[in-house]
Amino acid sequence: RPQPADWFQLPEEVPAGLPSELLMRRPDIMASEANLKAANARVGVAYASRFPSISLTGNLGYSSNELSQLLTLNGSLWSIALGITQPLFDAGKLKAAQAAAEARYRQTEADYARTLLTAFSEVEKALLTREEQLKQRERLLVLVDEARATQEVAQSRYIRGLETYLTVLEAQQTRYQSEDGLILVDLSILTNRVTLHRALGGGWEVTYGH
Repeated sequence: RPQPADWFQLPEEVPAGLPSELLMRRPDIMASEANLKAANARVGVAYASRFPSISLTGNLGYSSNELSQLLTLNGSLWSIALGITQPLFDAGKLKAAQAAAEARYRQTEADYARTLLTAFSEVEKALLTREEQLKQRERLLVLVDEARATQEVAQSRYIRGLETYLTVLEAQQTRYQSEDGLILVDLSILTNRVTLHRALGGGWEVTYGH
């Protein structure tokens, strides 16, 4: 059935200068960033575990037995200071644990970078697709106008006996095909807007106040 000429409303323009920080709302980036922070914290924990963990004070705030034992000539710290034994509290094993934590951090860092690259790539693809779709829509609008005008001419000539009705049907078919193509590109424009919002992790209303 006939539709009003303005039945389709283009989505609002995408603002210029959208900040990349918008992508920080994406669930995959938030999860990857959390993993990165956790891995970094584990590096700190692994490093800190190489430091003697004892209670410095005991009852009444006095020196604890652990501190006293640590500082005795027979204690491990003195042994290390004198170069007598392997590192404090099996520090060789703890150093390996720290190295493993650092390796996991580097892997998590690489995962985070890949997540960011994926996000930026998805945004770029959606924006490039939008540009091509809008250009295609402009071409189709011209084609639809031409097809409608051609049909009107064919009908006028048919009424005057200058054309067969087959010419009218062919012009009508061309018009329907062009209008159908316009509807499909309109649908793709709306679908791509959803894709863009997903890639951004939301809209830009909070930033731009639309």
